[in-house]
Amino acid sequence: MESGIKELILRRKTTKPADFSEKIPDPALIRELIEVGRHAPNHHRTEPARFYLLNQERIKEVGRLFGEVVAGEGSDPALIARGEKKAREWGTSPGLLIVTCHTDLDSELARKKPEVSEENYATCSCICQNLLILFESEGISAKWSTGPVFEHPDFSQVIGMQSPKCEKVVALLFYGYSETGLHERTYSPLDSHLRDFTA
Repeated sequence: MESGIKELILRRKTTKPADFSEKIPDPALIRELIEVGRHAPNHHRTEPARFYLLNQERIKEVGRLFGEVVAGEGSDPALIARGEKKAREWGTSPGLLIVTCHTDLDSELARKKPEVSEENYATCSCICQNLLILFESEGISAKWSTGPVFEHPDFSQVIGMQSPKCEKVVALLFYGYSETGLHERTYSPLDSHLRDFTA
């Protein structure tokens, strides 16, 4: 196994946006990583991933929207406080890349093979993992979030989503530079998850 790839996979850990420095990674570098990362297994060559690379203004708006989602109807002080905290954390992230999965359920392919929606989502998940590893290779920390900001009615407009009826959010990839040390994650023994018939 290529030692570099192995070390990147083992080294990568989730870093919260609150732990990022204010330095913004070069958008040209992020575009380059997206170009590489989107090369992933893709049944039927549907190329389902859509990418939304946000500027600081839109990142702040996404943070505001999530704060409103978390706060709910605004009657619970604890939820209001949590929403304000999330709005600050998300809204001040130096970088945010949103990855969606595009599947037109009315297409001929989807009508013939309904499972294509799951296959497309799997492709997008592979792409997200590729991106996390590529970020790590460039010294960029990241967090893959599925916080339901997409439930906000203004979300699609804020990120400029191209086909809201056909796109499903796979990941909000917050990214930036961080010096925060992260603890090693302990996994259960492999034998508890693997049935090895070659042993």
